[in-house]
Parts: sequence; C-alpha cells; structure tokens
Amino acid sequence: MELTSYHFLLFILAVLILYYALSRVKGAQRYVIAAANVALICFMTRKTILILIVFLVLFVYFAGLLLDKAVKEKRKALSNLILYGALFFVVAYLCYFKFFKWTYELLQQTLALKGIGLVEWIFPIGLSYYTLTMCAYLLDISHKKHEAERNLIDFFAFVTFFPSLIEGPINLYRKLMPQIKEQHMINPDNLSEGFVRILWGYFKKLVIADRIGVLVIGILSDETAAGPLVFFAMVLYSFQIYADFSGGIDVVMGVARMMDIGLTENFKAPLLSVSVTEYWARWHMSLGEFMEKYIYYPIVLNRRIMKLSKKIKSTYYSKAFSAFLASVIVFVIVGIWHGTGWNYVVYGCYQAFFVGGAVLMGPVYKALLQKLHIQAKNPVWHIFVILRTFTVLTFGRYFIRAKDLTGAFELFARTFTSSAGKQTLLEKGLDVPGLIVMAIGILILIIADILAGNGIRIREKVLHMHILARFAFYMVTIVCIIVFGMYGGEFTGASFIYQGF
Repeated sequence: MELTSYHFLLFILAVLILYYALSRVKGAQRYVIAAANVALICFMTRKTILILIVFLVLFVYFAGLLLDKAVKEKRKALSNLILYGALFFVVAYLCYFKFFKWTYELLQQTLALKGIGLVEWIFPIGLSYYTLTMCAYLLDISHKKHEAERNLIDFFAFVTFFPSLIEGPINLYRKLMPQIKEQHMINPDNLSEGFVRILWGYFKKLVIADRIGVLVIGILSDETAAGPLVFFAMVLYSFQIYADFSGGIDVVMGVARMMDIGLTENFKAPLLSVSVTEYWARWHMSLGEFMEKYIYYPIVLNRRIMKLSKKIKSTYYSKAFSAFLASVIVFVIVGIWHGTGWNYVVYGCYQAFFVGGAVLMGPVYKALLQKLHIQAKNPVWHIFVILRTFTVLTFGRYFIRAKDLTGAFELFARTFTSSAGKQTLLEKGLDVPGLIVMAIGILILIIADILAGNGIRIREKVLHMHILARFAFYMVTIVCIIVFGMYGGEFTGASFIYQGF
C-alpha cells in the first residue's frame, strides 16, 4: 500500500472515523493510533517486519525505564552504561539493515544448500526515522528533559506514529507524546486545513514530481545524452526530489492535522536559500534539529575539543574550529544516513565542504563583499546567490541520484562531454503538453516558496474563503490531480523517493 494509493485514503478515512467515534472515551484514541500503526506496517510490508519493529520498541522502552531510574538515583556510571549501551544497540540495528544486507544473503545461500529457506530480505519501513526518534528519547531522559514513558502502548503509538512512519518528520517525545495522550474532539478547521495540505502534497507528488521523474529517467537512462542536457536533467531532479519529499511530508502533516496533532515542520521555502548552510536550516528541518541538538552542540561544547581549539593563535579561527569540526562530522553522518554506498559518504563530505568552508571563510567572504561594495540585500545579488546555491546543491545531488560512486563520476563526465548528435526533450518520455504541465508545475512550486518565504501560505488563505469558494477550490485541485497526475497500475503513483533513505 503506497501513500498515493486509494487504499491508503480509505485506510485514513477508516482511522479518522474510529478515532473521532471514540473521542469521548478517555484514552481510547491512543489505542486507535497504536492499532493504526500496526495495521499500516502490516499493509505496507510483511508481518515479520512488525516483529522486528516491536522488538526494537520493547528494547528501547525497557532501556528508557532503567535509564530513568539510574538518572533519578544519580548513579552516573550506571546511567552512562545504559545510555551508551542502548544507543549503540539502536545505531547498530540501523547500520545492520543499511550496510550489512550481504550477511543475511550469505546466510540464505548457506541454508539453501541444506534445504532450509529463509524469507527474502526486507528493509523495515521507517527505520531511518524512528531510530533517530528513539536515540533522541534516550538522550533526553539522560539530560532530564523528561521522564521515561511508563505506558507501553503509548510509547509504541509515539515511536511508530503511522502518518510519519514512512516519510518523517523525526518526532521528539516532548513534542508528540503530550498530543497523543490528549483527548481530541472533531474540529472542522483541522479537517479543512489537513485536507488542503493533503491535496497540496498529492499535487506536488503526482503532478509535479512524478512527471519530472519521467523526463529525468528518460534523459539519464539514454547513454548518448550528454552536455547541458544531462545537467538540465539534474536541475529537474533537484525540483523532483523537493516536490516529492515535501509532497510526502504535506500528506503526513495533513493527516496528523486532521487528527488534531501538530508535527514538526520539515521545510521552510528551501528554494530561497542563499547558502548551503541556510539550505540545511530550511530543508529536512527535523533531521537538522536532531543533528544540531544531539551531535553538533555536544561536539562544539566538548571540553577536549575546546581545549584543542585554544591552541590556535587566531582568535576567530580558535572559536570557529569546533564549529567547523562539528559541521564536518554532522554532514558526513547526514550523508551516511541517506544511503549505504560510498557515493553517500562523498555526498556528506561535499555538503560539509561548503558548510564548514562557510564557517572558516566567513570573515574573508564578508571583507570581499565590502571591498566590492556589494550589498547583501541588493535584489540582483540576492537572486544571484539563490541561483548559485541551487547550482551547488544540484551538483551535490549527482552523488545521490547515481547508484554508486562510479555512476556519479560517470554522470559528471557526461555533463562535461559534448553531445555526439542532436538531442530533443520530446524523445525522452514527455510530449509537448506534458512538458508544459511540468513547466507550470515547477513555476507553481517556485511561487509557493516565494509566498511562503514572505509569510503567505495559500492553504491558510483557502481556510478563510467562503464555503462555496473553498469547495470550488477543492474540486478544481482534485480534478487537476486526477487529470494531470502520473499513475502506475491501479491508479497508484510511484513510491516516494525518501522512503528509500
């Protein structure tokens, strides 16, 4: 069951009906969420995966209780042992499924020789997201930001919260759990706001992202395509991955809002970013928040690193050293989090180069602008730095678009190779009307970011429309999605790109 399938829509409708039918029964909605989590896991993957997920949830649940007890008793050595042991297990669990698939395949082959069969390898859905949620949960208990959760059902409902199970965002206990424990009454405004956001998410995914995807695949799969055409495909891929990921998050946020639950925003007009650093503050914000709180600042404030930085004679670079080191480590981890190949490691290093470089070269860059009499707020300069940042990020995506590092370098080589013959977009999967719809979709995406960057959100405007105008807007949007959306079998769109990370 995909998030773009009608099965998913029927599933959400059934959950909402049951959720609000039991709204006056104290505590019942938590059980609805937990049951919906189980159902979605079973619908989207094999039931054996549910066992693996429940096992990890149970491990972290009991580790949290033991850690909480040790913290309250001020047994620092024991609390550290429990914390680091539990974190190691959770991270090792994630790394095994990400990096050591071959060991399971080897076991399959060995047992097959003895006539014993094992089920095919399946990556547990949502693992990259809820493992970070679990790590944050344990660290917050250690830092006394909240106590351990005593109710196992509530804890399961929180960790595997079904709207955000596949796409994120990465949920924090102190933000989500209080909402899960609350009693929620049906609210027409929440339903309307959530519905509009779901429509916007499906529009971005089915009309924009999947249509761009057809052209991107058509160009990059043609080995004769080279030069500017390949770079154009990668520019389109930048729009595709944004429309795809943010579209999935909009569906997630919309479903949660219809349940009267607010999740952490994951995007803040990233197309308007004037630097790679700012981009990562606007893109996948829940991941950024996790990395900042639980990795970046602990490194920056580490006593040994601070002591090392004092050995640097320059006052500025002495202060900047820890920030630079933390940025490099964070983005290497971000790269590895995205995937299993060396191309993802290089992707992380590529991002670290620009973010860390911005820390080290900050004064030089500022002095250069002053010398050239360039005002940062100058409209022409502002547009230039936005396009510059977009271009830098586009080149970085060569590493995550390719299957491996060799494939990424081949893409780079093709980009800077002259084409052998005439190349036309009409041979790459889309006809003229399709190209027009794609161009309009990208334009809408850019305009939406510009409006959001100026504090104007279309969905909020829709909520203040007259009911007839709002209904007309719903109908027009639904018709556009149905008519212009790209579908596979059974009226289902392609899987979301970030489901694979």
